[in-house]
Amino acid sequence: MKNEPTVSRPVRIVVIGAGNRANKYLEYARRYPDRLQPVAVVDVNDLRRHAFARDFGLPACRSYAHYDDFFADGVEADMVLISTPENVHFDPAVKAIDAGYHILLEKPIAQHLEECREIARRARERGVMVGVCHVLRYHPYFAKIREIVASGELGQVVSVNHTASVGLDRATHSYVRGIFRRERESNPILLAKCCHDMDLLCWFNSGAAPLKATSYGGRHYFIPANAPEGAGTRCLADCKAEKECPYSCKKLLLDNEYFNEYAFTCLNKKYEEITYEEKEYSLKTDNPQGRCIFKTDADLVDRQAVIVEFENGVVATHSMISGVARPGRNIHVVGTKGELQGFLEDNKFVVRLYNPANCLYTERVEEITNVTAGDGHSGGDSRIVNDFVNMELGLPRSVSSTVIEDSINGHLIVYAADESLDNGGVSVRI
Repeated sequence: MKNEPTVSRPVRIVVIGAGNRANKYLEYARRYPDRLQPVAVVDVNDLRRHAFARDFGLPACRSYAHYDDFFADGVEADMVLISTPENVHFDPAVKAIDAGYHILLEKPIAQHLEECREIARRARERGVMVGVCHVLRYHPYFAKIREIVASGELGQVVSVNHTASVGLDRATHSYVRGIFRRERESNPILLAKCCHDMDLLCWFNSGAAPLKATSYGGRHYFIPANAPEGAGTRCLADCKAEKECPYSCKKLLLDNEYFNEYAFTCLNKKYEEITYEEKEYSLKTDNPQGRCIFKTDADLVDRQAVIVEFENGVVATHSMISGVARPGRNIHVVGTKGELQGFLEDNKFVVRLYNPANCLYTERVEEITNVTAGDGHSGGDSRIVNDFVNMELGLPRSVSSTVIEDSINGHLIVYAADESLDNGGVSVRI
């Protein structure tokens, strides 16, 4: 990624919530310390907080267990990254705005529509910038699609069809056994997983406002009725079907190491220091990841389809399917002159244009080659931080920029779709 000109001093950032996402974003500060400098960290987890403070050389007085203590200190900083759990965004965001800090806010903006609007309202009144971490906008694949759509090459957009297929490993770990499994403690899956996708539908549609949404779906597979004969309550404790069950926690977390950085946080140790025996014992006893996949208290839907009508007449559809063999995102954009179709994980898509000479079409393949290896979301994590630093410095922002005014519409679709789902698929105006 091209670095911007060096400035007189780096932008000073405070991290509230020093988990995986924060560390991914703060790779930018490690690469460009002349542009971004952490000056304080907040996290309730001692291990994460101390590790972050140690990595960036922060003094003990700038390491806080609770954000209220940080705000009380009046630390001099330019911006705050809020990457707390999804149900703990609103309160620190409001307090950061009231304190005058600019905010880079992990998605979703907040759990409820009125909270999103309150954050946006306060930010406008205080003159505070709030950037939302819709990192897919910064993925070179989607950025190139947006460029082609905006160029008019496909003509006027007619429809956008999009699918987010959630892999079996992530689905079982995060949304069935994990911390995101219940709406009350987290969010509906459309908000937790797919507010990125709803944002893309709006972004590709050049900012046209959504008018109404309809949604269908439900939870149909990982339920007690589908448990195999002999299933217990925990895979490694009382299950007679464990060896044959494809969803055994042993297969996912011991024989393999899917989501290892999350699966054993309950042990409060660095993952590389945890022994096999410790992992096995935790799965047998109190680790949520050791529960029978069919007998958890999860209540999120495992499939959901959404139809959205926009003010310019475009109709968009989005499908979330949980537990697939090959995860990824499919997209199909249809315009009056042609279409675009691709699968994100292939790093390429096809552009087809109607050819009036033979009433058929021409076709070309767009290969995405500027994918940054080892950087989250193919470089998107660093690009979004770079963009926000540029905005902080008064430099031009990119077309991918996700200030809160650009992000509200995608969230509005989510809230309307979930209302429709809860009411049997009735159409809900936005």
